[in-house]
Amino acid sequence: MALSDLSISRHKGHGDIDGTYDIAVVIDVIRAFTFAKTAFDNGADRILLAEEADTARDLAAAHPDSLLAGEIDALPIDGFDFGNSPAQIAGLDLSGRTLVHRTSNGTRMAIKALECASHVLVTGLSNAQATAQAVATLATGGATKLLLVATHPTGDEDVACGDLLLTFLDQDGGISQDQAFDRTQGSEAAAKFLDPMQPDFPATDMVHVLAMDPPDYAMQVTLDAGVPTVRKTSFNNT
Repeated sequence: MALSDLSISRHKGHGDIDGTYDIAVVIDVIRAFTFAKTAFDNGADRILLAEEADTARDLAAAHPDSLLAGEIDALPIDGFDFGNSPAQIAGLDLSGRTLVHRTSNGTRMAIKALECASHVLVTGLSNAQATAQAVATLATGGATKLLLVATHPTGDEDVACGDLLLTFLDQDGGISQDQAFDRTQGSEAAAKFLDPMQPDFPATDMVHVLAMDPPDYAMQVTLDAGVPTVRKTSFNNT
């Protein structure tokens, strides 16, 4: 199948997803899937996704060597090892570790996407090129229906990342990397991280959010023994 034959739908926010799709790309730029990319870059083996904090605690109890990460209203959760800050884990050796991750937007919608799509990928800006390559490979294998999920209910950064994916996929309506960066920095979610009067939201996170890494691996969500699990996945479109 040619990429020109892709049927592309869009979804925004936390509402139920209508329809069924071959591929869903779930986008959380600030910060869930930037955090996930940073964790994998530092050697993490897998990330278990949780919809709520209590679910995350239960998953961590069932996987005693795991690390808890996440946020509620963008702030760290009491008793968790990490917040949702990529800067917080950027220098850590996470080789072979399992993380349990709960966020307000990204993890919740990735779990929902498993109910309506055969293949679920998650991304922020830093992993957008690799994600587009994964979509192209799946399309070459026969996938025709793509859903782009912008998980922030009101912000523009996830929509902008979806628009950048359209460019990488040679689809109409795409924008440039610079435009995606500008829209992300000007978004509602970014404002608190760029405000020096709000120290609970580290400005260093935006360095990771605005990275554009070479396409190395995609991040795919599957059910592993009933648990939504993210792993690095290589897609070779050759």
